[in-house]
Amino acid sequence: MAKSLALTSLLAVLAGLIAFQYYITSVPSLSDPITATNAHYADNENSLLVSMTGSDGQTFTFGLRGEIIDKPDEAALFFISYPEFVPYVYWPGLRSNDEKRVANLLGRWAQSLDNPAAVEARFVQAEQTNTTPDADAAAYQIYSVLQSRN
Repeated sequence: MAKSLALTSLLAVLAGLIAFQYYITSVPSLSDPITATNAHYADNENSLLVSMTGSDGQTFTFGLRGEIIDKPDEAALFFISYPEFVPYVYWPGLRSNDEKRVANLLGRWAQSLDNPAAVEARFVQAEQTNTTPDADAAAYQIYSVLQSRN
């Protein structure tokens, strides 16, 4: 009896840990309209981070690490789904389902843009002047990279 209770408890703890891991590594479904709220470079300008916020106030922070302009196919995606709960950075594999979910989320956001070409031009201008792009331009650049490889 004690062994079966211990085994049941162990299985319950393991199931709880798996559910927790799935929760903190899942792409949140932000409520429309989604806005890009913040962008910046990190780690000696080798990582571009963007934060997006849904209409319900939920945030999602994601980015690319690597040569975004020169070698976009090698830039690794990373994201933090619930930074207020657990500050865990998740690195999905290239062309993985999680990467496609982020691309789909950004696609929903990109549909609300009035002039995507102007947003993309702002990113190029920021790159040429070595300044941090605005949040919309940075998010659109990441969206373009993810769309081209998925």
